[in-house]
Amino acid sequence: MGAAMSEYLVLARKYRSGTFDEVVGQEAIARTLVSAIERGRIHHAYLFTGTRGVGKTTMARILAKALNCLSADGPTPHPCGTCSACVAIARGDDIDVVEIDGASNRGIEEIRELRANAIFRPARCRYKVYYIDEVHQITRDAFNALLKTLEEPPPHVKFIFATTEPERVPATILSRCQRFDFRNIPTRQIAAHLKHICQAEKVAADDDALFRVARAADGSMRDALSLLDQLLAAGEKVSDEDVVRVLGTPADERVVALGRAIAEGAAAAALAELDAMLAAGVSLATAASALGELFRNMMLAAACGADSELIELPDAHRKAVAELAKRFSTPALVQAVAVCQNAARAVRGSSLARALLEAAVVRLAEADKFIDPASLVERLEALSGGAARGGGPAPGARAPYSPPAGEKKKPIPIGDSSAAGVASAPPAAAIGAAGGRRPAAGDVPSAPAAPVRSLSTSDRNNLAKDPAVRAVMDLFGGQIVDMRAAAAAPDAPDAEAEPAAEE
Repeated sequence: MGAAMSEYLVLARKYRSGTFDEVVGQEAIARTLVSAIERGRIHHAYLFTGTRGVGKTTMARILAKALNCLSADGPTPHPCGTCSACVAIARGDDIDVVEIDGASNRGIEEIRELRANAIFRPARCRYKVYYIDEVHQITRDAFNALLKTLEEPPPHVKFIFATTEPERVPATILSRCQRFDFRNIPTRQIAAHLKHICQAEKVAADDDALFRVARAADGSMRDALSLLDQLLAAGEKVSDEDVVRVLGTPADERVVALGRAIAEGAAAAALAELDAMLAAGVSLATAASALGELFRNMMLAAACGADSELIELPDAHRKAVAELAKRFSTPALVQAVAVCQNAARAVRGSSLARALLEAAVVRLAEADKFIDPASLVERLEALSGGAARGGGPAPGARAPYSPPAGEKKKPIPIGDSSAAGVASAPPAAAIGAAGGRRPAAGDVPSAPAAPVRSLSTSDRNNLAKDPAVRAVMDLFGGQIVDMRAAAAAPDAPDAEAEPAAEE
């Protein structure tokens, strides 16, 4: 049994792509390299950049096999994979294809040794290939020692560099290489590849479970294969329940239930859903991330439609998210994403992590109560038609009065329940006092009368539903009377026009 375990080959190595045609997620780079080989335009130095697990080392080995396959008379875009050179290169131990770890061979002495060996011709292959992984970890002096050889290498030498941090590679090195940026592999492509591997391994797997694994890999095929290896070690079938348990992520239904409670404005129910999620073993950081991902997907559904490829969800869950998105406005979803991002950042390392996440959930559930004064004024202006029509003040309206330096602005008095005053901020919806009486001519200061827009009962009811207007009415009391905009000051040729009265 021990011997069998020692012979086990992990999935990431067992199913590593062996030809350009087998490459997953980096087809554009594969096509470019195939074309270069077919046209005989093979560069002497390549730089592969991208995050971990996206295929940089795999592509480097395929390129090395294409250059040195012994079954062909010259470089070929279709290496056989069976000759001694192809087999040794695939294992990473060919004598003429030298793989170097930049982290442990980063000094100038190692680079000097590389230069000294590069002048000798390969033992059996056409080209001596030097593949340096994590090349950004090489010291600056070592880079400088490599410059001349990299710019004018012997005709039998090719360099392939790989890095996850291209910004740390000196410009003098970058300018001597052909650069290829490896993208994160789309979730659906990873899921399809995992399904193919499960079929080859004769393992039953749920499509939703494989999709969840692919999504957790965050664009890295190697991460996805490592997770699949872990799941296969735990059982003979890959189910969605197993993935949730192993990854520690909340079930999609639980996340949607939390979003539904927020949509209904039920803070208590939302907190109960969050508590159930945490009781199931989900970490605070994971819960915050899952909530942010939910609102991101709803935002994409609202902006791009439920069928958008940007939404990386199984079809059943996609429909539930799209239906839930209809209960929010697009601006509300954008704001919710920002709230979730702030919460996810705040819970890291905080002693009040749970309280911060719960506060974010309550804020989302009762968003209409969290209105700052600036947004309140903007929404009132939009309701009056000023900002909504052109983004600026209504026609004929003057800019708000600003007192001279050193002079305090007079407060705007708000009438009490026995008065019939109307507080007017240009332009804004006029809200009368509790009595509901229209302001009489004597109640208005000497400034020119403002144009009044009469409101029907339906108009008043619609305005009263707006959270901003409702907040003002709850704060000061009263009811909606009419809409008016501040009138322009009368012409005064002999004297400067007085600003609108603040009272």
